[in-house]
Amino acid sequence: MILSVIVPFYDEEAAIEPILRRCMAAVEELRRGRPDLAEVEVIAVDDGSRDASAERAAAVPGVRLVRHEKNRGYGAALKSGFAQARGGWLAFLDADGTCCPLSLGGLLDKALAEQLDVVIGARLHRGSKMPAFRVAGNRVFRALVRALGGAEASDVASGIRVLRREAYEELSPLPDGMDFSPAMSARALLDPALRLGEAPVWYDGRVGDSKLSALRDGLRFVKVILDAGLVYRPRAFFGWCAALLSAAALLLFALPLGGPEAPLAAALRGSADEWMYFRVILIAVFVSLAAFLTALGLVAQSLVGVIHRGRDGALVGPGRSAALTRLFPAVGSALFVVGLAANAAPLAAYWRTGHIAHEYWLRPIVGGVLTAVGIQLAGFWVAARIAGLVWERRRAGSPP
Repeated sequence: MILSVIVPFYDEEAAIEPILRRCMAAVEELRRGRPDLAEVEVIAVDDGSRDASAERAAAVPGVRLVRHEKNRGYGAALKSGFAQARGGWLAFLDADGTCCPLSLGGLLDKALAEQLDVVIGARLHRGSKMPAFRVAGNRVFRALVRALGGAEASDVASGIRVLRREAYEELSPLPDGMDFSPAMSARALLDPALRLGEAPVWYDGRVGDSKLSALRDGLRFVKVILDAGLVYRPRAFFGWCAALLSAAALLLFALPLGGPEAPLAAALRGSADEWMYFRVILIAVFVSLAAFLTALGLVAQSLVGVIHRGRDGALVGPGRSAALTRLFPAVGSALFVVGLAANAAPLAAYWRTGHIAHEYWLRPIVGGVLTAVGIQLAGFWVAARIAGLVWERRRAGSPP
């Protein structure tokens, strides 16, 4: 077994030589007590440094140096290192001196003992010297992954980890920038075919200035996590959007929010004042969108189930989403009929008089929303049915 350790760097003149010497000093220690580990190779990747970083790295005996002519990004540097690596197990750590290379041994042991595909070095613990703003950011990223239904992981943006080469290939393509690590973590946590774990590692203060932009890279981290949610757990992604819209509709209905009173209170009194018109239309729009996004999430989850496979190699399939989408025709038909019924009296009045009386103003809004949602559910049921038929075809042709 070969472990390939990749150390990407860009303008790390003060830090790169010490961390590479620490890596080379750790090689024998990593092999000690691990008879299956035949070799540990260290590959440093210069991502187009403008200072003397590459010369400092080349001065460390035993390190294989890969160079980019120009700066291509943190993730691109790691990809170049992985392409040159000979190991079936891949590892990487940042070049800034924050993490100890000896920590890789514990990560590898955990991966082998628990048959994990990716093991992250968890830096968020007592004794960690991570700056407070980065701790806060990591907690936000962790909460996002958990909200999307991912497994537990405290440090999704960690820059030290060990993974199987097969897992890296399964997770590819990954971004070229600083969002490489959170993208890998989010996909590994959400992919049903992969298992991710973590183990605590020491985290010290960095040498030199950080290349990470809290705002720009933080937004990129959020984007790649949400992208992973769309690919693996669209039901959760759209479900949260629908929940926010539903909550907004409820607040608009139950609270005054600048109006003379809450629409709920007016409805209980049987009043229908003109100031409520816009509010009720807005509530109807939010409710309609919430229903649309809920149905979209269920259908999208059915579709991704046709693509993804579990650890046993079998197709995941639509799962629970299929059972819910089978209710769409009945629920949609009922809503459509109720919507037409709600509009019966206003339409009759309009037919007779050419206008709709004031007491009927609410019914066209409610009836219109119900009939629209009913039609949407019918359309989504067709899409879900297509996903089910494709899954049956693929399952029939899949190896047992």
